[in-house]
Amino acid sequence: ASDVYKRQGNRQIRLLQRVVRMREVEKRQAAVKAAQAQDMHGKLLALQDRSSDIAASYSARRDAGDGTALGLQLQFTAGLEGIRGNTADEALRAKHSYRAAVSHLRLAERRFEITDENLSIHQREEKMRVQSREATSLARKLKRPS
Repeated sequence: ASDVYKRQGNRQIRLLQRVVRMREVEKRQAAVKAAQAQDMHGKLLALQDRSSDIAASYSARRDAGDGTALGLQLQFTAGLEGIRGNTADEALRAKHSYRAAVSHLRLAERRFEITDENLSIHQREEKMRVQSREATSLARKLKRPS
C-alpha cells in the first residue's frame, strides 16, 4: 500500500512540475506581449507628437506667395492633422491593448506562483512521508530481537 501512495505522490509531483513549466512559458509569453504592446504604444505616441509638431510648424508659416500656395499649405496641414488624429486613435487603442497585456501578465504571474507554491507543498509533504516511513522502518528494525 505504501508503494501505491509513493507512486501516486510522485506522479502528482511530476504532473505539477509540468504544469509549473507550462505556467512559466505562459508567463514569458505574456511578458513578451506586454513589452510589444508598450513598445507599439510608445512609437504611436512619438508619431503623434511628431505629426503635431510638423502640423504646427506649417500652420505658423506665412510665406505663401499666392492663393494656390496657401491652399496647398492648408491642405497639407489638414492632412497632417488627419494623420495626427488617426495616430491618436491608434495610440489610444494601443494603450488599452498594453493595459490588457499587463493585466494578462499579472494573471499569468499569479497562476505561476500558485502552481509553484502548490508544487512546493506537495514536495514537502512527500518528503515528510518518506521520512516518516524511514523512521517507522528504522523503529521496526530496532525493535526486532537480534
